[in-house]
Amino acid sequence: MAGVKGMKHRKNREEDYADYEALVTRYWSNRALFVEDIIGVDLTAYPEQVEVLNDLDENDHVAVKSGHKVGKTAIEAWVILHYLCCRPFPRVVCTAPSKETLFNVLWAELAKWHRRMAPIFRDQLIWTKQKMMHRLYPEDWFAVARTATKERPEALQGFHADYVLRVVDEASGVFESIYETLEGADGVIETKELLCGNPTRPEGNFYQAFNKDRELYVRHTLSSLKSQLHRAKDFAYCKRMERKYGVESNIYRVRVLGEFPERSGESFIPFDLAFEATQREIEPQDHMPLVYGLDVARHGNDSTYIAKRRGDNYQAPVRINKRDLMHIVGAVAREADKEKPAVIFIDANGIGWGVYDRLNELGYPVHAVNVSELPAFDGRRYHRLRDELWGQMLDWLSMRRGRFEDNDDLDIVGQLTTPKYELTSDGKIIIESKKKLRGRGVQSPDIADAMNLTFAQPMAAYKDEALDEFYDHLYAHQGGWRPLDREAGY
Repeated sequence: MAGVKGMKHRKNREEDYADYEALVTRYWSNRALFVEDIIGVDLTAYPEQVEVLNDLDENDHVAVKSGHKVGKTAIEAWVILHYLCCRPFPRVVCTAPSKETLFNVLWAELAKWHRRMAPIFRDQLIWTKQKMMHRLYPEDWFAVARTATKERPEALQGFHADYVLRVVDEASGVFESIYETLEGADGVIETKELLCGNPTRPEGNFYQAFNKDRELYVRHTLSSLKSQLHRAKDFAYCKRMERKYGVESNIYRVRVLGEFPERSGESFIPFDLAFEATQREIEPQDHMPLVYGLDVARHGNDSTYIAKRRGDNYQAPVRINKRDLMHIVGAVAREADKEKPAVIFIDANGIGWGVYDRLNELGYPVHAVNVSELPAFDGRRYHRLRDELWGQMLDWLSMRRGRFEDNDDLDIVGQLTTPKYELTSDGKIIIESKKKLRGRGVQSPDIADAMNLTFAQPMAAYKDEALDEFYDHLYAHQGGWRPLDREAGY
C-alpha cells in the first residue's frame, strides 16, 4: 500500500475527491472490484477474466494465451487503467509486434473503457493516441504505447519508477531481444507483467512462459469454446472454424482452443510463418510493379479471387461472387483498368482458359499458368507446378519476407496452413488437392492458390515484344517504366 498517502489530485470540487484515497486503498489489490465499481462491468459474464485479474492481484507475472473473441484485450485495458488509478506515479509500458495491433486494437480498447469510468477516476487521466497520462503529472505518471523491432529494441528502454507495469499484446510475435529490453523496465517497489496473445509461435519467450519458464508465470488459457462470450451468437465462430478447417488444424488450435500450433503435423506451411506475415511491418512498396493472381472457381462452394501483390506486400484480395465467365472477365478488367497491373497470372486449367482467352483478346497483360504441368524450376523437389508454387510461398515466408492482411472473413492464415502434403515414391512433394480437402470437409484454399500464382514466373523469363508494346502504351506517362525486378521474384 506504499505511496497511497502521497497521491495528490486536483480538487475542483472538494467533496468529489474527499474519499479518493480511501477508494485507492479499497481497490489497490482488488482489480476485479475496480472493474465492476469504477468501469461498470458486470463481471458475471467474464468468469475467466476475473481469474486473470485475481491472479495479477497476488502475483507479479501472468501469461494468458487465448482463442479468438474471448476478451483478452479488455483485460489488458482494465489492468492498465487500474494501475494508472491505483499506483502513485506509475509507468506503464505497452508493446506489441505491430503498430496496427498496438494502436488500432489495444489503445482503442483503452480509450473505450476510459470513457466508461466513473468521473472521480476518469477525470484524472488524459488519453492521447500514444500515451495516457495524469492531468497534473504527465511526465511522471503515464502509460505509453511503443513498438520495437528486432533490430532496434531500444524504443522500450528507460522506463523506471517505483511502480512499473509491463503489458505485451500478441506476445507470441514479440522477439526475444525485445523481451530482454523490457526486463530493464523495472520498478523499485513493484513490477507487474501481463503477457497476452494468440499462441501463434511454438517458440520464443511467450511459448517458454507455458513450458520451460512455466514456474515463473501464473498461466491461463482462454478457449473460445469455454468462454461464456461464445455461448451466445459468437459461438457460431467456433463452428465456422471447425467446418472450414477441421478440429485437428493448427488454425483451429490457435484461434479457437487457444493452444500453440503443432509443428510435427502434416501441414505444409507452418502456422507461425504465415501468421507473422500478418504482423510484419515493411517498407512501402509503391515503387514495385503490381501483379495479379486469378484462381477461377470450379465447384459449388469455391470462390474466385483476385490476389494482388506489389513487391513484398499483398493487398486485400477481391472476391468475385458470380460464376459466369464473362462476369469474371468484366470484374478482372475493371480492377485492371483502375490499377494497371504488370501481369495477371491466371490458373488456366479448365474454365480458366475461357477467362484467359477473353482477357487476352481484350489486350490485358495475362499470363496462363497450368498448375498441372511439371515444375518450372525444381523438378527434383516438387511433383507438379502447383506444388512448386506452394513451395515458393513457403520459401518466401521462411525468409521473413512479405506482409498481408488477414481477418475473420478472409482467414488467409488458415488457408495457407491447412493443406497437408505427402511424398511420392521418389521423394517429390505433393500438396493436398482441393478435392481431398473437400473430402475431409475443409474449405478450398481459393485465396491461397490465387496468392501463390503471383510466384508463377520471374518477369524476365517471359518478357517479349508483345509485352513491350503493351508497356509502351500503358506506361507512356511514366517514361517507359518497365516492371522488371529480379530480386522481388517477378
